[in-house]
Amino acid sequence: MTGRRPAHEFFAQVARDYPRIARLRLAGESVYLLSDPDLINEVMLEQARSLMKGRALQQAKRLVGEGLLTSEGDFHMRQRRLVQPAFHRDRLARYADDMVAVTKDHESTWTDGQQVDLSADMSKLTLSIVGRTLFGSDLSADAHDIGQAVSTLFDGLQSNLLLGQDFLLRLPLKRNRRIQASMDELDAVVARVIRTHREQDDQGDLLSMLIASEVDGTTMDDKQVRDEVMTLLLAGHETTAMALTWTWYLLDQNPAAARALHDELARVLAGRAPTITDIADLPYTRGVVHESLRLFPPAWIIGRRALADVRAGEWTIPAGSLIVASPWVVHRHPDYWSSPLAYRPQRWLDEDGNFDESAPGQPRGAWFPFGWGNRRCIGDQFALIEAVLVVASLAQRWTPRPERGRPVLPAPLVTLRPREGLPATLIAR
Repeated sequence: MTGRRPAHEFFAQVARDYPRIARLRLAGESVYLLSDPDLINEVMLEQARSLMKGRALQQAKRLVGEGLLTSEGDFHMRQRRLVQPAFHRDRLARYADDMVAVTKDHESTWTDGQQVDLSADMSKLTLSIVGRTLFGSDLSADAHDIGQAVSTLFDGLQSNLLLGQDFLLRLPLKRNRRIQASMDELDAVVARVIRTHREQDDQGDLLSMLIASEVDGTTMDDKQVRDEVMTLLLAGHETTAMALTWTWYLLDQNPAAARALHDELARVLAGRAPTITDIADLPYTRGVVHESLRLFPPAWIIGRRALADVRAGEWTIPAGSLIVASPWVVHRHPDYWSSPLAYRPQRWLDEDGNFDESAPGQPRGAWFPFGWGNRRCIGDQFALIEAVLVVASLAQRWTPRPERGRPVLPAPLVTLRPREGLPATLIAR
């Protein structure tokens, strides 16, 4: 929260009042909000070497250490090159089969009329997918405990999302004890997964690759393996889970879009399980996922700290300042999107009906759900393939129906979550 207004709404109002760039004073920090795509590209892409992660991700090192999400400079680039082969096209094709298989297993737990919290349910599913594909591990039995631990961490660290208040985390408060207990619980799961892998032969997955890898001629030690696994475990399931959660919500709110989705799935798949080769023939389904990411981007704000003075059009942002850009704000900006608040999956289709990420006509820098440049999420294609395959698998036979008459409000935590979850009834089609 910023004052009494949720942070995402506060930044949206600032962007309306100051459409290109705004300087704010928040918690003793100079904060520059960029809402113009040209400025976002100039600062975040062209001058990336003059930036480092903002305070929120610096504090995330308490949990994920020096993983890909938080590491900087040459070390980050070495780690990125190390992990990159795990996300090459041929491996993604293999992951896709497991994504669908895990989704079918998860679907077998659904019954007609069942009451679920879709945000928790999708978290359980995406956690199982990450466990199977990247770590060769079955994490389904841990899903509830991990989900509770992640929720506790995100709720407890909410005040540290943008600027952080380090001293609060050092106080002997009950909240801090819960945060530490959640961190310990996640550490125990990750340690068990790594220990089990070290006792086995190379399984050809990402974790086996990390264990066998070398950095500067030295085998990666347990701490670095732990940091990378923790990063990929959390980032690899939470953002996709929230993207799927908001997708089900938006489809329920937009019956015409849901009908168009069902028509495409019936025409292309005719009741069978999807494969990665089907994705090219599911343009509307891809549009469904992209439109959900536009309206409810899980990574709703991205922050950097200026290491040196940075140019932003005719302005200079002084060294030491925090620089933020919000996909929530820019993805809904009427200057860059037609009918920006409307859910229109068809905006992502070209004149021939093919999916095209540039079809809406948005300028470069107006669409960044996965970040930019060498800090763009390394698993972006993994996440997009996963989301499309999950939707294509489940929407053929199910219509999750969120509880009627209950307001669904976004909570701008580390990710953009439904504030009170998303209670829903599973309706068999």
